[in-house]
Amino acid sequence: MAVEIVMPKWGLSMQEGLISQWLKREGEPVQQGEPVLEVETEKITNVVEAPASGILTRILYPAGSTIAVTVPIAIIAAPGEALPETAAPPPAARAVGESIPAPAARAVGDGAPAGVVRAMPVARKLAKDHNLDLAAVQGSGPGGAITRADVERALAERQAPARRPTEKISFYSDGYKLDGLLFSPEGLAPDERRPAAVLCAGYTYVKTMVMPDIAKALTAAGYVALVFDYRGFGASAGPRWRLIPDEQVRDARAALTCLADQPHVDPARLAIVGLSLGGANALAASALDQRIGAVVAIEAPGDGQRWLRSLRRHWEWQQFLARLAADRTQRARTGESARVDPLDIVVPDPDSRTFLEAVYGEFPEMRCDLPLESAEALVEYRPEALAGRIAPRPLLLIHGDADRLVPVEEAYSIAAQAGQGCRLEVVPGMGHFDWVMPASPGFRRVADLVVDFIRAAFPMT
Repeated sequence: MAVEIVMPKWGLSMQEGLISQWLKREGEPVQQGEPVLEVETEKITNVVEAPASGILTRILYPAGSTIAVTVPIAIIAAPGEALPETAAPPPAARAVGESIPAPAARAVGDGAPAGVVRAMPVARKLAKDHNLDLAAVQGSGPGGAITRADVERALAERQAPARRPTEKISFYSDGYKLDGLLFSPEGLAPDERRPAAVLCAGYTYVKTMVMPDIAKALTAAGYVALVFDYRGFGASAGPRWRLIPDEQVRDARAALTCLADQPHVDPARLAIVGLSLGGANALAASALDQRIGAVVAIEAPGDGQRWLRSLRRHWEWQQFLARLAADRTQRARTGESARVDPLDIVVPDPDSRTFLEAVYGEFPEMRCDLPLESAEALVEYRPEALAGRIAPRPLLLIHGDADRLVPVEEAYSIAAQAGQGCRLEVVPGMGHFDWVMPASPGFRRVADLVVDFIRAAFPMT
């Protein structure tokens, strides 16, 4: 029976999504759980996976269409299964601002009786010899009939499948299976290897927030990029919502190993890019891992104690330390750590709180209660102390002078510790979150800085 792929609803306020690209072509076989298309909203970029195995028989809307949530956008059917005629979707299902009619439904193998695929005898025999489903082959002969050349082309593609611009990928760190998305540039030659970057998300963030947009800026320039969920966050395995920076650094290094293992990646030209706490993780990972040839840290804290203390008045800091001491005793007695709102640990300024409350309101699963053990680990985290080990490899620090969540003084302190090879870009008027929307001028400025830096470190040959 045919199965519909619908526009997903991510977040409470999501009303529509933009189909940015189809990762499978109409007529191609798909496996349940395999990425089929990429969808963008104002806040996230994510892939939609096949709800069933079969043939992607019908794509109802092309890339570039903005479709309301829960509206069917494609159909998966069993090999050779005929589809019933379907009417165009109602007006609410059309692309926003456009009048895109739904393609008329057709049975597999138009021009033949329902359920029959038209193919030349020699093509049919060749397909049978190689166990190839003719329903997945696009015919180029008279009336759409499948020819021998069509089958040979399909067999060649099966032997060396085309690389998809966005692929779901997984790897292991300390035995935990981590979930990632691999972004690759168009037009890669079969044996070509490109420079690549691991992208590290920030405090409590998941891989679909902000980082895919930076990944796309890199792939547009010809580079490969990997975004991933840390252990215990998003779609990755591990103790839920346990944030330990040293463990996240190990996850970043495991992601680097996974990236270097890709056949189209040059393992001698690897970079790492991190945002906020992810930027701190990028610094620490680079200090420990000589495989990393270029480093970008965006609005990163350099010293966890100094950073968290800067967000509190003196008496609040003393109370916070007392809570950590009491929790340390509780963990020793019971093995359990008290859980708190993440904004009780990283106390936001009013603008940052407004932004984060909006994100958590739309994606409530992101408002995880963290153990106070995580707070203690953050207080003890001092990646800037390792920054001097990065030289002479190039390091780019990007920070807004209006950032009130991670003060710009953090960047100046990291730069002083890093010394040779460090470049600091202070962006006037930029706060911690006011640049992250991909359509904003601030995002373009940050993305251009990242791409130009990586291009200088690893020029295309």
